Amino acid sequence: MKKFIIEPEYNNYKISEYLKDVKGYSTRGLRNSDVYLNGKKVRLDKKIKKLNRLVVVEQKKGTNIEPIPMDLKIVFEDKNLLIINKDANIVVHPTLKKTDKTLANGVVDYFLKTTGQIQVPRFYNRLDMDTSGLIVVAKNAFTQAFLQEKAEIRKFYLAICEGIIEKDEFFITRPIGRVGDNIKREELSVENGGQEAKTKVKVIQRFEDKNLTLVELELFTGRTHQIRVHLSLEGYPILGDSLYGKEVQEVPRQLLHSYKFIYTDIDTHEQKIITIDLPDDMKSIIGVK
Repeated sequence: MKKFIIEPEYNNYKISEYLKDVKGYSTRGLRNSDVYLNGKKVRLDKKIKKLNRLVVVEQKKGTNIEPIPMDLKIVFEDKNLLIINKDANIVVHPTLKKTDKTLANGVVDYFLKTTGQIQVPRFYNRLDMDTSGLIVVAKNAFTQAFLQEKAEIRKFYLAICEGIIEKDEFFITRPIGRVGDNIKREELSVENGGQEAKTKVKVIQRFEDKNLTLVELELFTGRTHQIRVHLSLEGYPILGDSLYGKEVQEVPRQLLHSYKFIYTDIDTHEQKIITIDLPDDMKSIIGVK
């Protein structure tokens, strides 16, 4: 439930205009909400005539995702967000081949136990099965729309790359896309169906004796496999990435970790920073404790 005191400057706005343009609601979110003006349920096309109290009640949306108990590594939680540190080798959302024991199953179970209700897990971001790190879940449609449309968000990753990267900091701006039904993405011009993609690369530490480089990556676009494709195209594939690099027997997954999430708080509009450490498997490869 969200409560608003409508400011005088929005007189003669339709309620739908006020909620979408000023408060960041999406059309879909409003379709699944009941709106009350001064205690009376009203239509969204009703105009605001004077100072009013507005209450938006989101209709609980169910899901057919089975609740399955899971040891979620919760990093942060408030009334709007649930942020989880996902282990590697966990699928985020059910697929045709994988319908249970996904992170979504665990989140649905957690919501059931903490609220007593089955709720749809609204993932703001998703990670490949073998990528570890921060997953952000919105607890309601309003928060989901705010993150997608209004909030200033920055996402950072850490990766261990093959080779020694000489530049301390640079951008990769190669468009990428998929050819046919191939799961693998590649450099593909926009004219041929590729999508613009931009990644910032910053060297954290070079390990000359191991021929490896630890880098921080910031995403400015969110294309499928973007970081993996971009680093491979530059000649520095992520260690353990058998799809875009080469298989390494002692490294069972690509060493990519979502470690920092910066976002605008939905209520205070202050900037918040969530960070987590490198996972143990990445620390062991580079000898960091």
